[in-house]
Amino acid sequence: MIELATPISHLFKDEEVAKEIIQHSDVLECRDEEIDSNYPRQDVFHCELQIQHKHDEMIFSYLEKIKAQKSDLKLISFHMASGCTNPRLINGVYQVGGTELSRAQMKENATENVARFREIFGETILAVENNNFYPNTAYNYIADPDFIAEVVDENNLSFLFDTAHAKISAHNKQMEFEEYKNMLPLTRMIQVHICKPAIDQDNMAYDAHHCPDEDDLNEVKELLLAYKTIKYLTVEYYKDKENLINSLKQFKKLSNELH
Repeated sequence: MIELATPISHLFKDEEVAKEIIQHSDVLECRDEEIDSNYPRQDVFHCELQIQHKHDEMIFSYLEKIKAQKSDLKLISFHMASGCTNPRLINGVYQVGGTELSRAQMKENATENVARFREIFGETILAVENNNFYPNTAYNYIADPDFIAEVVDENNLSFLFDTAHAKISAHNKQMEFEEYKNMLPLTRMIQVHICKPAIDQDNMAYDAHHCPDEDDLNEVKELLLAYKTIKYLTVEYYKDKENLINSLKQFKKLSNELH
């Protein structure tokens, strides 16, 4: 069964809005900033930690806190967002900070981290999300689809496919979207993040989190028909409840039609 896993966002600050969003969701996706929230059915957690970076015991203690507080947890996903140890975020884009990491270093870090993550989370499914690419060395390797596939496959991870991130990376790498998408580990896909990106005045794609439209609905339909491993659909739209709920209804209708 496909479930709608809706992020706990700023929209939940209004209790009535939160109730309405929950009513149109199957489960909730918690984020780091909402770790202390106590809404029911927080089956999914999307963590900002980067799986390819080295982490200290403080980080692993934080992950133990997630495990302890989220009793319903079925899936936790992680990022691979930068190819350096201390990236600086400027106008929404990482710039190089700290030490640039080699491909081999990041793969080794990922393998070490996954071993620790599995000790902490036990039977909870671990996944990695594809992230955005921008043309500077802070993004070395991390958005290369073959690198993402290697990390996922070699560590027996599940894959969180962010459709907007893939479109952004393909555009900014000057690749065809279908070529980029088909190099990702789609056969391990367990969750899909869905929203619409945009392109700025400099022809750079960016993560605008616009509301999904009919094209996105059709794209997800094709994914659901092709990949039976998908368990969760997540609409990443936060600007207003009306469009969010309408989108949730559309994706729920699609899911019901296919299953």
